[in-house]
Amino acid sequence: MTSTDTRSTGDDRRPRSDVDQATTAMRPAGVDAPTTMLQAQPPRPRSGPPPAPPAPPEPGIYRWLSPILALAAVALLPVAAATTNLGAMDGWGLATVLGPAAWASVLCAVAACVAELWSPRPRIPMLSTATGVLILCSVGMPSVVEPVARFTTAWLLAGFTDALAHDGIPPTGIDARFYWPAFFAQWAFFRDAGGVEQLDSVLRWFPPVVVTVWAIGIYALARSMLGGSRAPWAAAWLFIGLNWIEQDYFSPQATGIVLMLTVLTFALGPLATRRTDSAGVPGWPFPHPESKRLPLLRRWLVSAMTPPNRPSLPPRQLLLIYFCAALCLVAVIPEHQLTPFAIIGQLVVLAVVGRFRGRGLVLLAVVAFAVYFVISAREFWITQLSLITGSDNAGDALQAGVADRLTGDTGQVVVKYLRILMPGLTWMLAIVGAWVYWRRKRDLVPIALAVVPMAFAAQGYGGEVFLRIVLYGLPVLAILGADALRAFVRRKRSREVVLAIGMAALFPLLILIRGGNDAYQVVYPQEVALARQTIETTPPGQEILPLGNVGPYGVEGIDTHSMGSVVEGCSELSDDPIRCIEAESPDVLITFTSVEKQGVVLNGMKPGWTLEVIRQLVASGQYVVTYQDGFDAVLKKTVPAAPPAPTPGG
Repeated sequence: MTSTDTRSTGDDRRPRSDVDQATTAMRPAGVDAPTTMLQAQPPRPRSGPPPAPPAPPEPGIYRWLSPILALAAVALLPVAAATTNLGAMDGWGLATVLGPAAWASVLCAVAACVAELWSPRPRIPMLSTATGVLILCSVGMPSVVEPVARFTTAWLLAGFTDALAHDGIPPTGIDARFYWPAFFAQWAFFRDAGGVEQLDSVLRWFPPVVVTVWAIGIYALARSMLGGSRAPWAAAWLFIGLNWIEQDYFSPQATGIVLMLTVLTFALGPLATRRTDSAGVPGWPFPHPESKRLPLLRRWLVSAMTPPNRPSLPPRQLLLIYFCAALCLVAVIPEHQLTPFAIIGQLVVLAVVGRFRGRGLVLLAVVAFAVYFVISAREFWITQLSLITGSDNAGDALQAGVADRLTGDTGQVVVKYLRILMPGLTWMLAIVGAWVYWRRKRDLVPIALAVVPMAFAAQGYGGEVFLRIVLYGLPVLAILGADALRAFVRRKRSREVVLAIGMAALFPLLILIRGGNDAYQVVYPQEVALARQTIETTPPGQEILPLGNVGPYGVEGIDTHSMGSVVEGCSELSDDPIRCIEAESPDVLITFTSVEKQGVVLNGMKPGWTLEVIRQLVASGQYVVTYQDGFDAVLKKTVPAAPPAPTPGG
């Protein structure tokens, strides 16, 4: 066979290619050609190993800066406590008597948080530690520098707990708060289980501890709503810095907020959904890019008719989450009067807009509340329902909650105006954050959750209602505010310095606002001992009345001694001391230094007015002083002399 032969099958003929011809020409004579010939491939260059990923940035100085600043902040606290002169407080409150060490401690705590957040690789344990130090140095500053817990209401609620621990059941006919006794029963159990008789240390450290728990809830909510690794921490810090309301003392509402945040974390986290439309029909709020846009009313209708998708968690995890959420909802109902309304309202909003798959939880909460209110609180809603419904005029609530509080000396008025300004700025920042959130996710549900508590203003709960409105809306407002600040920084990274400076200014302002009433809210150990001794030495059934509504007068004896009755024009004895005392005629009268300070800085009375009242009562012969140390005094009613026995034959 020659080199010109080809092999074929049938009629198939394939012309020689240029490569075949070149190969034939190069083949030696007498060698048969192969059937096929593949083109020689040039050797491929060997590819090296894949490029190594870029090395993570080194933390450098940030590795040690945040721990050092946090340790410095904690180390300065004993110095701050030693250099604070509580007796020199005036209408400006705690801020005027704090020494340089206290302010340096606050700034070091802020710097520790900022330094770790600016680190190339923020460490969650260090951020958690820095946040705890920040809470201790700001919210916990009064607990550090004051010897015992402040706030008259905290000591009064401790007295409620003491009464329930002694009797085993809530006393009736004393206070409306006993119709919601879960908080007092809980701490009575803790007290008995711990084998203690007093909760003084718990009262003192309760605010920073409960705010820490709140901050954990805010962080969890922010992780669900904002995502990211830094923004949730900023949201938690913003919440702490804007929390001037001071409802975190030893109280049922403080525990109620913990339960509320737990339920919201479940609803906006593992139980969160969005309405989906598998048919491609443009729904609300964001239509498909290539679909024809329908009228707004039609989009709303489509959204309302479209069922929400199911959470992607396994059934066992969902069952556990539903159980925990139901437990929190049932627990909060006997805990506090208003918190269930806030939780149910927010869950209803989430269920209506399809952002929460758990409508059975809403039904459970409504039924549980109705059953408890009708059965367990039956006597309350029959006789004292006005304590919740208040007046029908919202203007009365506005007058009691805002206008009537703008009294006192210059420091008191300035602090109270700051308390009005702070919620306004919070809402402005949150509205900007809602716009940013809307542009990114086309979602207005978060701002609706913050609006729900405003319904409380319609029922006129009293002066405290506006504090509740701000408190219940603050978690969502802080998260939206953090989103606004994140958008502000993303436009220009150098703006982070501006936010750091703002944070360094916010927390000292927080101490000023929160401590504005400490001139007459501070409590001393000798006053607590005086109140306990007075209650112990007074026979049960007698009436013990404080000269003012401040001080630890209710720490014990709530169920054994009368605390006074209602006298027209005498909501406080200090309104018209001599007339009110004569009208009430208590068996024992007790007064503290805080009563003196309250009259001077808040009511415009002359210094020493309590001593003058004591002098007049003693001069009248109606009372005798049994104890006095400065402005702390106890007076007992004199026993009228028995009439002379009739003479024989007279």
